[in-house]
Amino acid sequence: MSAGKILAADYKHMAMLKFVGDVRVLMSSTLDNYCNALYRRGILDAMVVDLSETRGIDSTALGLLAKMAIQLRNRFNVKPTIVSTNPDITHILHRMSFDLIFSIIDKPVKLQTSLSELQQKQETESSLRQKVLDAHVTLMALSEENKLEFQDLVQALKSQH
Repeated sequence: MSAGKILAADYKHMAMLKFVGDVRVLMSSTLDNYCNALYRRGILDAMVVDLSETRGIDSTALGLLAKMAIQLRNRFNVKPTIVSTNPDITHILHRMSFDLIFSIIDKPVKLQTSLSELQQKQETESSLRQKVLDAHVTLMALSEENKLEFQDLVQALKSQH
C-alpha cells in the first residue's frame, strides 16, 4: 500500500477532504484535529470527502468520518458527501452503513480551489487508543452488523483503560 496523506480545501462555505493512498490509524490525530476546527466554524453548507484516490482505509479512519458526519448533521444540518470511485471501498462504505449518514457518489468532483496537505500529528499511545475506541463506538452505533463486528475490539480497548 502507498503511504497515505490527507488533503483539505475550503471553497466559500464548503469544506473538502481528500484521502490519498493508504489511510490508517496513525493518521487519526490529523483527521481529528481537522474535524475539531471544522466544528468551530460559524457556517458550513457542504462537506465533501473524496476517496477517489484512496487505496486503503481502516476502520478507525472510517469511524472518525462517521463521527464527523454525525457532528456536521447536529451542528450545521449538513449531510456530507463521499466520492468513491473504487468499487471495493464503496462496498465497505455500504457494509458499514455509511449510506445512512453520507450521500455516496461514484463520479469524481471538480474543485474550484486547490488542496493542501494536512500535517501529520504525533500523539501518545493512550490518546491514539482513545481515538480508536471512540471511532469504533461510533461505527457500532450505525448498525447491528457493525456492533457485532467491533464489540470485541471495543471491549478490549475499554479494558486497557
